[in-house]
This record gives sequence, C-alpha cells and structure tokens, in this order.
Amino acid sequence: MTGDATERHGPEEERTLLRRPAPAVTVADPVLHVLDLEAAEGVAGRRIVLGAAPLSIGRSPQNGLSLPSGDVSRTHCVVALDGGVAVATDLGSTNGTLVDGIRAEGPARLAHGARIGLGPFVLVYRTGRASDLAREEEARREMERARRYIAALLPAPVAQGPVRADWRFVPSAEVGGDGFGYGWLDARRFAVWLLDVSGHGAGSALLAASVMNLLREHSQPGMDFASPGALLSQLNARFQAERQGGLFFTIWYGVADVAERRLAFACAGQHPAFLLAPGAAPAPLAVRNPGVGLAPDFAFRTAEAALPAGSRLVLFSDGAFETRGADGAQRGIQDFIPAIAAQAEPGLPEAERLLRAARAGARPGPPEDDIAILCLDFA
Repeated sequence: MTGDATERHGPEEERTLLRRPAPAVTVADPVLHVLDLEAAEGVAGRRIVLGAAPLSIGRSPQNGLSLPSGDVSRTHCVVALDGGVAVATDLGSTNGTLVDGIRAEGPARLAHGARIGLGPFVLVYRTGRASDLAREEEARREMERARRYIAALLPAPVAQGPVRADWRFVPSAEVGGDGFGYGWLDARRFAVWLLDVSGHGAGSALLAASVMNLLREHSQPGMDFASPGALLSQLNARFQAERQGGLFFTIWYGVADVAERRLAFACAGQHPAFLLAPGAAPAPLAVRNPGVGLAPDFAFRTAEAALPAGSRLVLFSDGAFETRGADGAQRGIQDFIPAIAAQAEPGLPEAERLLRAARAGARPGPPEDDIAILCLDFA
C-alpha cells in the first residue's frame, strides 16, 4: 500500500511544485552617504561610504581616512552622520577645513555635492539611493573619458623657432567644452585659435572635439584656413546650433604672417585676445561677430594688427576670469587684465604665471568652468 500511495501521489506532488510561483525577490536599494576623494598629489581618488561610526580624517595613519600632506593636520576633521544628516567638524587643524570654500568655524551640515577642502585634497559629499549614486558615478566616468579625449587633441608646446607657444589647461568638474590649437599653414603663416562650446558635459565636449579635429587638419576641402572671417563663416554654415542639439560655440581665430609681421584675426562671440608689443600696454584684439551656429548665412568680419618683433599674443577662455573668490564675489575680465600687463617673473613660464593669477584667491577645488590660457611669442 505504501508503494501504491507513492506512485499515486508522487506525480501530483511534482505537478503542484511546478505550479508554485517563484518567491518574490526584494532588491535592496539603501540610502547611502559617501565621500568621494578627488585624486591629488599622488593619492588616487576613491569613494568612502559613511557608516554609523564617525570618520576621522587627517595625516596620521590612525585615522579612518589618511591624507599624507604637510598641509593636513594629524587629526584634521571628522565627518559623522547625525539623524541622517552628514556633519563635518574641524578638530582645531592648523589650516582649517573648508566647506564649499568657506572655513568651517563649527559643525557644518553638508548638502549633497558639498566640497570639503583639506590642504590640497577635496572630498565631495553625496547622498542618495545606491542605484542613483551608481548612475551618477557612471556619468562622472563618462565625463572623465570626454576630458581625456579633449586633452589628447591639445597641441604640444613649441619651445623654439619664430613662433613659440606655451599653454595651461585646467578642466572643470563637468567639462566646459574649451579647446585650442595652433600650427603652420605654410612656411610664413601661423594659425592659432581658442574656442568655447556653450554648456557643460559630454555633449559640449563632443562638439569641441569635432571642431578641434577639423581645425587641426588645416586642409579640409572648401575651408579657407588663411582667412579668419571666411573660415568662421564656413564653420558657421557647417555647425548651425539647430543641428547640434542647440549647442553653439564662440571662437577667436588668428593668422600671423611672420614675414610681413601682420596678424589677421576674427572672433565669434568671444572676448578679445591681447597683444603685448614691446613697451606698449596690452591691446585688445576683437571683432564684433555672433557666436558660431547662431546666425545662418552671416558674413564674419576680419581685422588686422601689426605684429612687431618681440610681441606676445595671449588668448584665454572665460574660465580664467569668471570666477568667484573665497568671499563669494564674482570676478570679471577687468580683474584679469592687470595680470596680463604685469611683469614676467624670471624662471616662471608666462602661461603658468597667468594661471596662478587666475586661481589666486578663487575657491578651492576644480574650477566652475574650463580654464585655458595660451601664450605665443613672436621673434
């Protein structure tokens, strides 16, 4: 009987098991509080997840996060969660703890995206669902790939010859779409340009890369690289904003004839470049034209200037002067011009001097916009 019962009920039991629905699977998506350490001074960037225990930060290896720098105190500050809110507290450090550029005098509540400055290091606080933070992290990786691509297109400095070129480039946290380049068109004419795509992010970087790749060839059919106004008109026809997702760009483009010592130039929606002739004040070089991609069929205008021996041409993006100081005050181009006119410092490359002037007194961490500074010296 037992065997019969087994034969009779066994198939029924198998059919019943097959019909049972799979148990529901709950995917945990907790709220996280993290600090993202930006790479600096040989320290790799990484993410630290905050837990119930406070995180001590300082130079000593005994801290939960050790930051090896003489500008960081042995036990510099602590970050802790208080009722689901992250709070940073300085522990009497020598150089202080900055939260969004302001020295923390007591416990400072951190908002999502807050930047904590400790000496040369920056920690960015972020909070949200684990899945949202993962997507945000992937977007940042995409930004980093775009940043590296733009950097790979920048030209090498030129240390010798009738035209010497040096530059500094500091990308913003979100990639601002700046780009520049230069090179010989022929034995006597040297072209130089600096552009800035509207907006930030991967889209701006991709458009900047497209224009940079076109300009660095100097031999595209139907493009007149020796005539600044004609070239900008041709770029305008090719890169209309309505075909670029609404993006446009500003640009300064010049061609120096080193034999005739003349500089032809045009700019599209861009602030001036500055020419420093020996013994003269910086001369702004600008022509009123709209940005590239904004006005169909616009005939861009060209201007000319003499190029005396020993002249220097300085080009820079608006990220060099549109900055906020530690006090929150907004700066403008009028604040940067005195740095252009100032005396060179022996042993310090001019592009580096100007970059230091642009960053002097600004909030710590990556700039809000790309900073590009380009200096050309003409023999």
